[in-house]
Amino acid sequence: MRKLFALFVLGSLSLAVGCGGSGGGSTPKGVPGAGSNVLSVVVDGGPTANQAGGALYPNGLFASATICVPGSTSNCVTVDHLLVDTGSYGLRVLDSEVASLNLPTLTAADGSTAYDCVAFADLSFLWGPVQQADVTLGGEVASSLPIQVISSNTSNPAIPASCLNGNTAGDENTQASLQANGILGIGLEPTDCFFEGGSACDPGSGVAIPVPAYYGCSGATCTAQYVSVANQVTNPVAAFSTDNDGVIVELPSVSGSAPTVTGSVIFGVGTESNNQVAATATVFTTLCNTFTTAFDGQTFQIVDPGNCLDPANQGSFIDSGSNGLFFPDVNNFLPICPQNTPVGDLSTFYCPTSLQNLSATNEDPNGTGATEVTNFSVFNAEDLFTDADTSGDAAFSMLGGTNPTGVGFDWGLPFFYGRNVYSTIDATSVPSNLPTPPWWAY
Repeated sequence: MRKLFALFVLGSLSLAVGCGGSGGGSTPKGVPGAGSNVLSVVVDGGPTANQAGGALYPNGLFASATICVPGSTSNCVTVDHLLVDTGSYGLRVLDSEVASLNLPTLTAADGSTAYDCVAFADLSFLWGPVQQADVTLGGEVASSLPIQVISSNTSNPAIPASCLNGNTAGDENTQASLQANGILGIGLEPTDCFFEGGSACDPGSGVAIPVPAYYGCSGATCTAQYVSVANQVTNPVAAFSTDNDGVIVELPSVSGSAPTVTGSVIFGVGTESNNQVAATATVFTTLCNTFTTAFDGQTFQIVDPGNCLDPANQGSFIDSGSNGLFFPDVNNFLPICPQNTPVGDLSTFYCPTSLQNLSATNEDPNGTGATEVTNFSVFNAEDLFTDADTSGDAAFSMLGGTNPTGVGFDWGLPFFYGRNVYSTIDATSVPSNLPTPPWWAY
């Protein structure tokens, strides 16, 4: 079992792997409209769930993408089981999935091959070159899109120590370790170096090169380098010619748990008849890509908006790439699961002795007055995962776990069940009746 939080400039990507109880799905609020801006998504346990010796990925939301050599309609592959992640930005795919394409490689500012590093708080990471592809999602195309191809070669070039994060065994560069074929980041920013629209990693920023982030590799040696915004790993939605201002994730409700759940990602917000913002939706604008959550006498919020990396900042965020609701329990009323259980290490999950029905109040951090009381439940993760060994359930509405101090409140995939969740992308244009991005709504 693992839970990953991306560090530094690459946002709040988080994911966890476990296993799951009983129940089923129902119709979501609002019916997804058919159209070229609709991408089918599924919670089905992931690509290794039915393999001999493979593991089930609980609450992993997956989609497929067609990836082509730029300008080609025949030199293409379709990659399934990409983890749909509203907490990160950009497409990252295992090199084993696209090796036949020989995609063109992009360069860092010094002219060397550009490599991207995504480092996580549990000391794991993703490493690989930035390459270029035409990417089709549903009926929408992102042409000549910079993507990260996750490298299976760990020695040439040598992964820099600042990317290794002190853990030489932490490279999530296989299907078995990632339990996905890649990550589809469709969150609030247009590039993965999200500050100032990517300029923190751009040679014109005038600031120190962020580490870990981008590297230039020549031969077997890599050094931290700037990479122009045009060559940074890019949110594919922001690169569409239309319907490029955000997404709506639409999933049915789940009562307890279910074997599978199917739903849709709708591209664009307010651009088509099937992606209008419901009159009943509450909009939360953001500070440092977070909003405020009040829970159990704690307030998760940004205290230093001038420095988004200040460790005192503990805002909340909505993240389909997290497989549970993750939050610190400062009053110690939710017991942590054991590390050693028959279903694995559960020490990042909660194991209360009975079902806990809880509520939190989400608030707009910019004084708009928007608030919403959100009810949720947390059940014993060991019981859920033990039951899943026989039921095969992959979707869980009551899975919760702990966050380390300084991370904040993570509204992961259980939050999405039974809701239409809207997110808009920074620096994009939305219809005039909508607030300036980025923002979430539900």
